[in-house]
Amino acid sequence: TVRVLSQSCSHFGLNKRPVISPRLPRPVTMAPKKGTKRTAAVANVEEISEAKKIKETLKAYGVSKTLYNGVVEALQHPLVDLTHSARDMLIASVLEGICVPANQRHEFQKSYVEMLAQTLQGVLSQLKMKVETGTEEVSRIEAAKTELQAQVLASDEALQKALETESKGKEDLAEATRAALAAKSKLSEQEKLRSEGDAAHDVANKEKADIEAALTEEFRLLRDGTADGDEAKAQYKKLEQVAKSSGMENSLLTALPTSMLKPPSERGSFDAMVVAQLQEGLTKRCTALAEQIQQGAPAAAERQAAVEGAMKDLEAAKVHQEKTAEMYLETQTALKACQDAKKEAEQKVEDAEPTLESAKKVLQEASLELENYQNYNWICFEDLKEHRLTEPEAAASEASEAKDVATAEPLTEAAVATAGA
Repeated sequence: TVRVLSQSCSHFGLNKRPVISPRLPRPVTMAPKKGTKRTAAVANVEEISEAKKIKETLKAYGVSKTLYNGVVEALQHPLVDLTHSARDMLIASVLEGICVPANQRHEFQKSYVEMLAQTLQGVLSQLKMKVETGTEEVSRIEAAKTELQAQVLASDEALQKALETESKGKEDLAEATRAALAAKSKLSEQEKLRSEGDAAHDVANKEKADIEAALTEEFRLLRDGTADGDEAKAQYKKLEQVAKSSGMENSLLTALPTSMLKPPSERGSFDAMVVAQLQEGLTKRCTALAEQIQQGAPAAAERQAAVEGAMKDLEAAKVHQEKTAEMYLETQTALKACQDAKKEAEQKVEDAEPTLESAKKVLQEASLELENYQNYNWICFEDLKEHRLTEPEAAASEASEAKDVATAEPLTEAAVATAGA
């Protein structure tokens, strides 16, 4: 393309500075003179002359400066896929290439217009690609943001459930604690009832055992006269204590010392009666205690069973309380995890916002760039591509050029010197 472009431009002089019709005035060329001030002045005059040539050529072709500038700017776009030299040739050839009316173009100018179309179409394609890429990127980020927002909603739902579970776990633990305390109180109550009930039972057992021991030992020894002297007195003191504890009558207790401490051979009928009444009274009391003990055994067993049942209930309540406490700790851990998950999801949504805004800005800039290129540069190109001059318009253009030649004054050396002054 570059070789064809170069050949086309060289063949028709399109790669040179813009040239207008020979009928237009040409600048006066002067021999270079020393001095940078004069050189700058000459350059200034040449720029003015070149701008004038472009203006007059565009007028001759019936082309506005706006259309011309639109195509030149299109070729100056950074996305033009040409070398610098090729780009410069295309720009230099705009005036005598596409600005020439379509019905006056020769083959090489037509080829130039086609190459220009391909070049600008390439820019358009790249600009559209930028917009498509930007659109896809924005869509991708928005989709990711939507997914993140869905994660926030899901984490919030999970958090609400975790809060409910934690609250219920807290209530269950409180209930289990109350049940354990109630079981402990129940055990204390049953132990108190057992202690109170067993106290009378234990007293009866002890009294019965003391009476039985006294009948076997102290009473027998004194009744049979086996013990005498100090030993007999010691045995009597023990027997007397048992008799008093067993509730013997005072009259009997008063007569006991005299009758029990006498040797059997010295006892009279009264003494024999006292000894017999004591034995009978102790025996009856022992029998009554035995019946009392026997009747109280079931109640004692019930009290013991109640205590054992209360102990089991307390143990079960403690186990339940421990398990409930473990479950409550698990709900707290789950709640903390849900809180962290929601916070993390919300942070990701927040972090995605600047990225999305940046992508939208890039897309907006790309869209604006494409819109400007399409609505200005490309339209300028298409207008020039299809631009034609009718015969009346061509005749009017030639007449205008002739008038300009007649009225134009050549640039003199004095003019150049004035411009450099």
